[in-house]
Amino acid sequence: MASESGNTAAKVAEALKEFEVKVVCVTAYAGLRLAWPEGGKWPGITGQIREKLESLKVKIVEETQYVFKGVTFDAQFLSRCMGYGFKTALEVALIAAEAGAVPIDEEVVAIAGTGWLGGGADCALIVKPAPIPKSTDLEKGLEVREIIAIPRIKFNEKLINKIKKEKETV
Repeated sequence: MASESGNTAAKVAEALKEFEVKVVCVTAYAGLRLAWPEGGKWPGITGQIREKLESLKVKIVEETQYVFKGVTFDAQFLSRCMGYGFKTALEVALIAAEAGAVPIDEEVVAIAGTGWLGGGADCALIVKPAPIPKSTDLEKGLEVREIIAIPRIKFNEKLINKIKKEKETV
């Protein structure tokens, strides 16, 4: 699941602990972390949250490369059509598979959302993950098997304004 601070991952792991479900927390990729206004502090998950995740046996995947570098992919189009969390859920599934944190021969639940923009973990997908180099492979690539939840409103005003501002600075 996507969780930059670890808070959402801790909530999910706590809620699922009696079911013996393996939870993987995927934080922001390295390039995004360096662009943060706080100065790119690393690790992003520290203190009590890290201790809680470790006590719940959550695997933390952090400081990864950007998933879609070199992959033909229109993140903005996918975000607009399916929601920001949908795109991010696909990213974390790929990152976790690439890091070896989830199996690539089993289905997993990928959870993400627009949490940093007020939407929370509002998307959950059942996917067959794949490592990044195989993500578009016709036989072994990433595959969405089921949509458990996506938000009805894909882009809130805050997200639209953020994207517009980013385009102005490019």
